[in-house]
Amino acid sequence: MRQNAQSQTAAKTPLTGQVTVDLSAISDNVRAFRKRSKAPHFMAVVKGNAYGHGLIEVASTAVEAGADWLGTAQLSEAVALRKAGITVPVLSWLYLASQTSAAIREALEYDVDLSLGSVGQLEVLTGIARQLGRPAAVHLELDSGLSRGGARVEDWPGLVARARQAELDGTLRVRGVWTHLAWADVPAHPGNAAAVADFEAAVEVARVAGLRPELRHVCSSANILERPGFHFDMVRAGLAIYGLAPAGHLDPADFGLRPALSVTAPLVMVKKVPAGTGVSYEHQAITYEPRFLGLIPLGYADGIPKGISGRSVVRIGNRQVPVIGKVCMDQFMVDLGPDVGEIAVGDTAVLFGDPGSGAASADEWGAAIGSHGDEIINRIAPRLPRVYESDVHECPDYQEPLIERSGHAV
Repeated sequence: MRQNAQSQTAAKTPLTGQVTVDLSAISDNVRAFRKRSKAPHFMAVVKGNAYGHGLIEVASTAVEAGADWLGTAQLSEAVALRKAGITVPVLSWLYLASQTSAAIREALEYDVDLSLGSVGQLEVLTGIARQLGRPAAVHLELDSGLSRGGARVEDWPGLVARARQAELDGTLRVRGVWTHLAWADVPAHPGNAAAVADFEAAVEVARVAGLRPELRHVCSSANILERPGFHFDMVRAGLAIYGLAPAGHLDPADFGLRPALSVTAPLVMVKKVPAGTGVSYEHQAITYEPRFLGLIPLGYADGIPKGISGRSVVRIGNRQVPVIGKVCMDQFMVDLGPDVGEIAVGDTAVLFGDPGSGAASADEWGAAIGSHGDEIINRIAPRLPRVYESDVHECPDYQEPLIERSGHAV
């Protein structure tokens, strides 16, 4: 086998491929966003294992780059941040309100702020706070049209009144008031302005009731870029700090943002096949002339969407080659063309990453399956080891497969 710099690099890549996270890109993206926001506070959203990039690594990097708040959906991730020694304020917004919730109690013990959108949640939180002997810090959430979390406009006065009474009782501290826009990825949509008007009215209701929240926050990534009038006291940046487009009409590169995550795998087999050869299950692709096919040892068990077949490319060396045939559980095929050229077994295939390097982007893969880049990056399985700034860190729940894959088509 020929030896060159590329194949030597590929030799370091495990058979199952790997996820590489450029933490300098995260840092630069946070700084770029921080400059675009006129709000005094900036939340980096690190839910979903930081969109598949790695919770602790990304959170630490974001804080160093200027994020003074962190956001998670689940309490377990908020607590993990605290156990890792991260001390900036953390807001978590998705939990089951139960009278015996050990998860809520642990979160409050670790000084995690919780979202509060119903009287039922309030009663549980204040009960646990009473047991702990200190108030629970909360952000009252308004449902401004998403019909997801939060109190509806008609239920808001009742929630506010109960929250004010809980403050007087010493079991609650209302630190913020917030909402999430139903048209978060369409900044110009008139529904956003209407929702923000409802939000401002809700804040006034809270103030009339005697609450004095220090933080009002509405904006996520796309609106940070295009609606400065919505910035209030804090903005919440999620997808864009990872370098992906927060809206279809926004190109991250136009704002100085670049993707932080790439997925690579070695090319484990090259074979020449004649015209009329069916490729992969059900022969959804058939060669029309003699072709070289390459085998990539990743599949839908690793988060590669089946719908990518015939709709996107991977980069091998200086070439982009199309995905061909149905994606299998642990492997998929690429069409290397009638002439394999310089491509050889052991070369590194870049599935997606920074388009500045010639690779397809996660946004392009998302568009290919009728979705978005955030679905692509969040699909990537924990079993793929993560690499950060040239230092290898495996995910805590990553385990080596019990049976090594052969790399041969099955």
